[in-house]
Amino acid sequence: MKISKRQLRRIIKEEKAKLLKEYGGAEETGSYLIGFAQAYASLGAAVQEQINAVVNAYYLGGGPDALDDVIYEQNPSALSMAHDKLSRPLRDLEGEDAEDLKSMFEEIAQRLQDMGEM
Repeated sequence: MKISKRQLRRIIKEEKAKLLKEYGGAEETGSYLIGFAQAYASLGAAVQEQINAVVNAYYLGGGPDALDDVIYEQNPSALSMAHDKLSRPLRDLEGEDAEDLKSMFEEIAQRLQDMGEM
């Protein structure tokens, strides 16, 4: 089966659009922060609430045990999905806050793995 240049361009354009939609799409806006925000918004309210609880425990909580308790109370599939959707746009961000978030997600992933949930 032969594919014309026009068909190949269309296929590439469609696949690129799918990837941008799935992983945030910073290339569309030119801003990695907006790309991260779009990825976060795509999680949905229920998953966002769970991520917010973990973020609050991470930044405001009473140490590793408190973080473990909050992670354990969340849906592991939701945390795993958030990790998957936010990892790529988060990698593109720079700065101290971005590094803190990267560390937090690495710690969440490790703790879920230790609990046998990820």
